[in-house]
Amino acid sequence: RLRRPCAPWPPAPLSAMPTQTELLGAFLALAVTLALLLLRHAARRARARRYDRLKVLTFANHKGGVGKTTTAFFVARELAAQDAERQVLVVDCSIYGDITRLLLGGGDEADTTPLVAAHKTLEDFADAVHARETAWTRRLRPAVKAGDYVARVADYRPTAPKNLHVMTSRAQWLNGPGGAPGAGPAEHGLEDAEDGPISFVAQALRASLGGDEAHKEWVVLCDTDGGLLHGLTKLALCAADSVVVPANADTADTRRLRVMLRYMEGLRQGGLSTATVGLVFFNGLQVKASGPSPDCRALGLAFTVSEDVRREMERLRACLEALRTDFPELLEGMQGERGQGPEGEFFAGVRHGGVTMQRVKDAPFEARLSDAVAGDFQDLSARVSCLLAARRLRFT
Repeated sequence: RLRRPCAPWPPAPLSAMPTQTELLGAFLALAVTLALLLLRHAARRARARRYDRLKVLTFANHKGGVGKTTTAFFVARELAAQDAERQVLVVDCSIYGDITRLLLGGGDEADTTPLVAAHKTLEDFADAVHARETAWTRRLRPAVKAGDYVARVADYRPTAPKNLHVMTSRAQWLNGPGGAPGAGPAEHGLEDAEDGPISFVAQALRASLGGDEAHKEWVVLCDTDGGLLHGLTKLALCAADSVVVPANADTADTRRLRVMLRYMEGLRQGGLSTATVGLVFFNGLQVKASGPSPDCRALGLAFTVSEDVRREMERLRACLEALRTDFPELLEGMQGERGQGPEGEFFAGVRHGGVTMQRVKDAPFEARLSDAVAGDFQDLSARVSCLLAARRLRFT
């Protein structure tokens, strides 16, 4: 008969047994693994909640060159000028940092190094949130304050409104002329993060600003890249209450818009976002007559465009109406005839800015737009204000 083998005798010497240091190391490795699993679980369960003093608007379109950055800048400038008590924060979710450079002035040569050196970046905020959530002493640590990673634009551009702020991205500095040697567009922020952890950071940003101890009212405008769905773009969509879609009068835009809507729908189904599309506006339109025709007024325009452009806009509106069948919750604001929903008109338009637009880009807080273009941006800002006031998050 086979006998069960006995334990070796004599027992192993004490020198062969794990030391206290080795046991501690194994314990710490297990603790870190469990903490990461808990963080991932918590991130996937992150839910957006409503804050009375916080509204987040994201300018997004997967097509580049439609005016996301320029429009976000002018809307931010207008909203800050309208109410000195309201804090307007521009979050640069671009790997190129165009809106950061617009705010600082000086065009592409504007130096963003001081912002990065002061840790006023979205990635620094995300790193701090991650470090807190993975620490064993998490419950003993104070919550990460987004305000610590926000810079007041007037500190760098004295003529800017005192209530206008910016949170840039570290990626734009790496990809810029003053960045790390050999850095390229592939080195974008939050590159390896999954949707769940990205949403967790987005909700941490909302919670910090929405629960501001000073009881400030915050309006956050997020600028994104066209044609790129990287981690920063995902965070901007997760953080948003509403999404504003700039578009050209071109039905080809709908193909890229469908891609964005499909991704947003995936975030909603995963419980990682509650954002909907709140406004679509046509940018850079050539004006035929200063007053709007009935058909152009129905498209949210304060002027008349050529018949060919108007027909193309109508076709784009019809394409969006067809998309509403596939994405009814995302395009819920496009209700009623010609897209006039409960939160105001769904469409708007801005005429071509001409030479005055370039002057303002070079001197953002000193130069002035033409009266007509300035009026368009004032109307658009009023639409945005109505959208921010009317929008309420849905809970899942």
